[in-house]
Amino acid sequence: MKNKKYIIALTVLSAFLFSALIIAGSLSPLSEMGDNVNQFNSVGMWLSIAMILFFYLIPVILYAIGLNWIKIIMAIFCVIGIVILLSTIVIVLIIGLVNHNMLQLSSVLIVSILGVIINIVWLIVAFWKNRGKASGLSS
Repeated sequence: MKNKKYIIALTVLSAFLFSALIIAGSLSPLSEMGDNVNQFNSVGMWLSIAMILFFYLIPVILYAIGLNWIKIIMAIFCVIGIVILLSTIVIVLIIGLVNHNMLQLSSVLIVSILGVIINIVWLIVAFWKNRGKASGLSS
């Protein structure tokens, strides 16, 4: 039961960080790089955040009510999130180095790095079976 609470809490934190990434990106110079990018407080930004929260909320609700198999679907989303966040880090580093505006992109980098860390921790908490035995904790 305790493990389930950790998984839910980490999922909520991951959703918060993905939403923060959208906001940080809309406040950074990235928001001026194309026709289809989100500007801060635009309808597109809020729709992006709503879509992210929807894709997080449905599996979390299903997991919370006892459908433990949904953890596999959540893990697939988690890995996809890690790939997206790592891609974001690489792209932002390249753009920042080429355009000499790394400081202005630092919030996007920080949120992306935190997102990768939280998603890796999520996978460890969700699937590391020997964690409780090795540390004396029970899940």
